[in-house]
Amino acid sequence: MSIRNNALFLTLAVLFAGCSSTPQFQTGPDAEVSYDGLTRLDKTVMDAVWAREDIDLSAYSKIMFEGVGVEYRDVKGPYSGRAGTTSSRPTGDTEFRLDDATKALFEEEIRGAFAEEVAKSDKYEIVENPGRDVLLVRGGLLDVVSRVPPESMGRSTIYIDSVGEATLVLEIRDSMSNAIYARAIDRRAAQRMGQMMESNRVTNRAEVRRLGRRWGELLRNGLEAMLSAD
Repeated sequence: MSIRNNALFLTLAVLFAGCSSTPQFQTGPDAEVSYDGLTRLDKTVMDAVWAREDIDLSAYSKIMFEGVGVEYRDVKGPYSGRAGTTSSRPTGDTEFRLDDATKALFEEEIRGAFAEEVAKSDKYEIVENPGRDVLLVRGGLLDVVSRVPPESMGRSTIYIDSVGEATLVLEIRDSMSNAIYARAIDRRAAQRMGQMMESNRVTNRAEVRRLGRRWGELLRNGLEAMLSAD
């Protein structure tokens, strides 16, 4: 990587970095390189990150977002949140199916929270059409699974430590050529760290939104640093 691009790389790295570490490209014969020419970075806050080593983002001042859908884990057990046939959580079940209405609600909540968080910034302009100064951020959710058990038929209260889990996939591309600059994958649970919480519709929706806001905050902070670089 050239000295000219070093500062730009570091600001891009903020998008994926932890507070106490600086991401580093893997080097040597064992360095992991993707099929489309991206090199794996170590010491990132996300689970896996790849980027171009010759990246130069100085021409960009706007952001365009594109969703690529949501995929759910194929679960054979009972439906999440529906009234069960017993007064307690089914023994051994930790994953539950989502019906179409619940899927739609999940997608509305997490996308809304993500979009609200990203839109808080005044460092960049969000646009809807591609352009020479527009960076495309493409995102999707994979392997979404619910941890919320069916509602009890009785009056017993159920406590859980996680509403569910999902994997976020982000790609940063040129909006005109579709050339890729970076890709990140991160799996997180919708939960309060170290806390059990009562399972009900209000708290479950709140935890989904919390997850969306967290991902949105990571992206916003990185984009601000990246597009404010000299």
